[in-house]
Amino acid sequence: MRGQIFALLCGLVFMLLQTTIFPRFLPPEMRPNLLLILVIYLGLSESFLRAAFLTLLLGALQDVFCGSTFGLYVAVQLAVFLLIRLVSDRLNLESRRLLLGLITAGTILQTVLIGFLLTTFAEAGPVLWILLPALPLQILSNLLSGWLLLLFLLMLQPLLGTRHGMAGLPYQSKHHGA
Repeated sequence: MRGQIFALLCGLVFMLLQTTIFPRFLPPEMRPNLLLILVIYLGLSESFLRAAFLTLLLGALQDVFCGSTFGLYVAVQLAVFLLIRLVSDRLNLESRRLLLGLITAGTILQTVLIGFLLTTFAEAGPVLWILLPALPLQILSNLLSGWLLLLFLLMLQPLLGTRHGMAGLPYQSKHHGA
């Protein structure tokens, strides 16, 4: 229970950063998507039902606070979460490089899904051609943010009472696949 409350609070803080502070100081293509990183982390570390609930809740909150098309971020975050869960059974989840690789893949997938869904359902015009040029800088900012969050979590783990080592996946042996 403590893990879900901590993840929800992190999500709220990340959303606050993404909607208030980052737009003030960073250009749009350099704003990291901290909620995407959190969804990837939840997909790797929490049980399926807990992580799916938190992903839906965070996607809905993101739609409410910074989305123009309601349901867009719920669908995109859920798709990223489900694909992470699908491939997580076949990967070495203790690898930090893999976590950063999943952040890269999640960023690309999120950009493509947002572009596809907006052009298909919202008649937003050639959105994908607007999103694709910003993709390399978005990947770079998400990787840098993911790396910094990973370091922060490694420092925070002893305070939370979880095992030392790879960031998270502290619940992996107990709940993954349930």
